[in-house]
Amino acid sequence: MLGAATMSLLHKHVGDTVALSYETAKDAPEYIPSTKLVIVGTATFPAVGYDSFVAEHTSMGTGALVSTGIEPPALRRAAQSPDPNLNGPELVVVRLRPGVSATAGRADVQRIARAANKALAADPRGAGNNVSVLGALRPAQIVNYRTVGSTPVILAVGLAAGAIVALGLTLAASVRRRRRDLALLKTLGFTQRQLRKPGFGTPKVAPRLLVRARQLWILFARNINAVPDPAVPVLSVLLVAIGALVFANLDAALPGLDAAHTPAALALRAE
Repeated sequence: MLGAATMSLLHKHVGDTVALSYETAKDAPEYIPSTKLVIVGTATFPAVGYDSFVAEHTSMGTGALVSTGIEPPALRRAAQSPDPNLNGPELVVVRLRPGVSATAGRADVQRIARAANKALAADPRGAGNNVSVLGALRPAQIVNYRTVGSTPVILAVGLAAGAIVALGLTLAASVRRRRRDLALLKTLGFTQRQLRKPGFGTPKVAPRLLVRARQLWILFARNINAVPDPAVPVLSVLLVAIGALVFANLDAALPGLDAAHTPAALALRAE
């Protein structure tokens, strides 16, 4: 599996073949001859890597994931240490249990690392090895976009306020423009309650906004080589829809009262 950026750099697609090799034959047994592999998919990688094996740390769109059995048996035997404690993974990702604070969890992991380093220092075969505790390593793309801070929230609030003001002005202008029509309807028997009822397209607009938001998120995720798997919180969507409906009705209250109290005499004088 290749990262999206790596696949684009190689001008490859899923289903194509790539060749993987490591060092040359003179470096045997630390040597992997040219081996053809089929690209079976794309992946988003964490911001971790091994300086001793690769020249560049993996990032969200850079890197490759291959089978553990790709290395020759000679290389696998050469990589083994007589000390079984040194044959573990190069990296361990720790997830804290719910309710454990980050400070307490890090302190506990740091205690384990210190104990491991003492054991390695006491073992001649462990010379040069150590255990380090790292915090969450976030890709540069995520760090850069996090610097935006609360700007999206402020922008959303501003757009919502602008939409409310625009709706109120539109309804007020519509009532004033159709004052004669409203007065005529009143003479035909319409009650004040009927004239005050506004018609809104909120049920139709909400699904369109969700579709647009999903499309924008997929575009954004692909741009930073993240997994474009948007999650729509149903409760939040319902609250937004209810809030939009409530604010729309509140915004239409004054224009609705103005329409309901249109004097019918205006229509008679105009005729």
